[in-house]
Amino acid sequence: MERNAIFESFLEVQKRVKLQEGVNGIVKFFATIDRFPNSPIQKLSQKASLPIPICVAIRNELLKLGWCKRSNKGTVLTELGQNVISTITKSNKDFSCQTCASSGLFFPLDKFPKELEILEKYSSLREQPNTIIDQSFATPKTSLRRVLVMNHNFDLLHQNFAFLGDSDLTSIALALFVHPTSRIVVFDIDSRLKEIFNSANSELHLNIEFVEHDLRKEIPEMYLNTFDCFITDPPYTQNGVKLFISRGIQLLSDEMDGISYLSFSNKPPEQMLEIQKDLIEMECLITDIMHGFNEYVGAQKLGGISSFYRLLVSSGAVPMIEGNFEGPLYTGDVNPVFRIYKCIDCKNEYVVGKNQNFVTIEQLKNQGCSNCGSKKFLKKREKKME
Repeated sequence: MERNAIFESFLEVQKRVKLQEGVNGIVKFFATIDRFPNSPIQKLSQKASLPIPICVAIRNELLKLGWCKRSNKGTVLTELGQNVISTITKSNKDFSCQTCASSGLFFPLDKFPKELEILEKYSSLREQPNTIIDQSFATPKTSLRRVLVMNHNFDLLHQNFAFLGDSDLTSIALALFVHPTSRIVVFDIDSRLKEIFNSANSELHLNIEFVEHDLRKEIPEMYLNTFDCFITDPPYTQNGVKLFISRGIQLLSDEMDGISYLSFSNKPPEQMLEIQKDLIEMECLITDIMHGFNEYVGAQKLGGISSFYRLLVSSGAVPMIEGNFEGPLYTGDVNPVFRIYKCIDCKNEYVVGKNQNFVTIEQLKNQGCSNCGSKKFLKKREKKME
C-alpha cells in the first residue's frame, strides 16, 4: 500500500470512531500495537494515552481492515499491518528506560517496607469509591512515590501542606517523611475518611487535620493564605481543575511563590490546551510532567493511570473562582450518560445513571440483582443523556 492510501484508511477510521485526537491519535494507537505486541487492551490504553472504550473501538476498526488480530495475550499486527508500519516509518522501537519508565527518577520502594505496609493498612480501610464525585483510589505505592518526588524536588522542606481531596491517603505518606512540626490539613467532602485519619493520628502519633468541606463552597477564612504547598487530584473535568487550583491558590501564602502537585488524567488536545490556558491565567507554571505516574485501583476507563504535574504558583496568582461555585463539576454533570448493565446470571437488565434507581454500578452491586440476588453485572452499552 502507498502512504497516501494508508492515511486515507486512518482518516476513515478516525471518522467512524470520532476520535477528538484526530488522525494522529489513530496512527499512534496503531503504532502502539506494533511497539508493544501481545499487550492487553489496558496496557495499550496506557501507552497510547486513550480511554479503554476508545481503544476497543479503534482496534475493532483495525481488525476490519485486517491490519491487526487478537492473540492469546492481547493484540498483534498482521503481516499486512506490518507492511503498513514499514511503509510509514523506518523505526518504531521502544527505546525508553525500563528502570524508570522514562521519568528520569527511580524509587526503590523495597527500601521503604515499613512506610508501604502502613499505607497498605490504612488504604484497606477505605470503602467503595464514590464515583459520583469522580473518586478513585490511587495505589499505596503511588502515594508513596508522590512523596518521594516531592522530596526529590526539595518540597518536603516546606512547613504547611494542604490537600484538596485525599481519598488516596497521600497525606499519611507525607506525614511519615516531613518534620513532626509540619502542618498537614486535608479538605475533603467524603466524611468516611475522617475515621481513617483519626486512626492514623492516634496509632502513628501524627497530626493530620481533617476538614470535611465541599470545595464548591468558599474556604473557611481561618485557612486562607497560610500554606506553602498544596496537593490535589481533582474531578476529571476542566472545571474540576479550575476550581481545585483556585481553592489551592486561596490557601497559599501570598508572600512568596508556592508549590502545587496536580494529578490529572489525559484528555484530548483541545481540552488540555484549555486547561493549560486556565493555569497560565492563574499564573501557575508547569515545571514537571510525569506521564502515567499515578496508578489507580479504579478508573479503569482511563486505563488506571493519570499524570503527575508539579506547578510553581506565583505569589501574585489570582484564582479564577473565588466565591461559591454552582456550575457543573463532576464528569456525571459535564457529560451525563446512562449505562445499561446485564445480570450475568439471570440476564436481567438495569439502567444506571443520574436520576435512576442506581446512580452508580457500585450501588447496583451492593444491592444485587432484584431477580436472582447476583452481584455480578456486565455493561452492555452506554448512551448520552438527552
